[in-house]
Amino acid sequence: MVSRKDYLRRVEPDDAEFLKALEDVGMPRDDLTASGGVYFAQVDAHGGPLGYCGYELLGHSLALIRSCVVPPAHRGKGVGRAIVADLIKILAAQGIDEFYLFTMDADPFFANFGFEIVARDTAPGAIRATSQFTMKCCDDAVLMRRVG
Repeated sequence: MVSRKDYLRRVEPDDAEFLKALEDVGMPRDDLTASGGVYFAQVDAHGGPLGYCGYELLGHSLALIRSCVVPPAHRGKGVGRAIVADLIKILAAQGIDEFYLFTMDADPFFANFGFEIVARDTAPGAIRATSQFTMKCCDDAVLMRRVG
């Protein structure tokens, strides 16, 4: 389980361990440095990464959550829940109240945070302009939205 000693640490989009974690599960990583995103690792008390997640700010109140991954060795321990909850808190403190994300198979997980599947054609222009929206590999991903 994630303990109180675990915390978020900012990571660069070209961090080797982050990129490997994404590659290992087949998630896109080619656009990370160009996206202007901010990325974090959930780390243990010794600074070892347990999982990753990031966001792109798309205006004053809108963010795209992206690149959330927990390597298999750390799954089932609350790492994913902790990092997503912490990220939402960070963004809410900045005034963000509308969140989007794309997922291939984690929609039940994100539903636990109030995300709902929405039709891609209802996405605002800022989401449509992201690389996640236009990447071929994400064509089959569902779009999810959370307000508040």
